[in-house]
Amino acid sequence: PLRYRQIEGCFSQPNGEVAQHMLGWARAVARADDGAVGSAGPARGDDLLELYCGNGNFAVGLAPCFRQVLATELVKGLVDAAIQNASDNGVANITLARVSAEELGQALQGTRSFQRMSHVDISAFDLRTVLVDPPRAGLGAEVAEFVDTFDRIVYISCNPETMHVDLKILFRTHELLRLAVFDQFPYTDHLEMGMLLVRRAT
Repeated sequence: PLRYRQIEGCFSQPNGEVAQHMLGWARAVARADDGAVGSAGPARGDDLLELYCGNGNFAVGLAPCFRQVLATELVKGLVDAAIQNASDNGVANITLARVSAEELGQALQGTRSFQRMSHVDISAFDLRTVLVDPPRAGLGAEVAEFVDTFDRIVYISCNPETMHVDLKILFRTHELLRLAVFDQFPYTDHLEMGMLLVRRAT
C-alpha cells in the first residue's frame, strides 16, 4: 500500500476511503481506455503530465503505469511533500516542477522559459495523457485550451459547475469515454467526479 505525508494547512484528499477508490479508478483509466479498476498490467510506453499535483497523491499512484511522469504544483510546501512521498514510496520516475498550469503550458509550447524548470528536459518526455485535478475554480479557458492538445485527459473535478464550463471547451475536440462519481462528503451538496476524455477520431 502507498503511504502519504500530509502537510498541515495544505490541501489533501479529506476522505481516505473514497480517495483510495478515486486513485484505483484513475490508475485503471490512465493505463488503458478500457482498463478495469484493480487490474494490473504493463506500463504504457508514453508519459503522463499531471497539473495541480498537490502532495503527489495521483502522481505517485500512477507512476508505475507510465514510462515517466511530469508533475507540476505551484505551492512549495506541496511540491516538497510530493518529492518526499515519491521517495517514501520508492517511486523514481517522477519529475516535479514548481510552476502553475498556465506556466507549464507556456513552457511546453515554447513561448516562455522558467528558471524553476531548468532541471526539466521537456524533450525527454512523450506526453500523451494529462491528469488534472484543479481547484474549485476549474481549469479556466487558457488551461483548458492547453489541456485539449493532449490525446487523453483524465479530469478529476470537485466542482461540477466549473467542470461543465471547462467541458464546453474540451468537448470541441474530445469525447467522454469513462465517468465515475466519488462522494467525499456524504449528505452534502459536494460531489467529486472523474472523467476520461479521448480525442475524437478525425
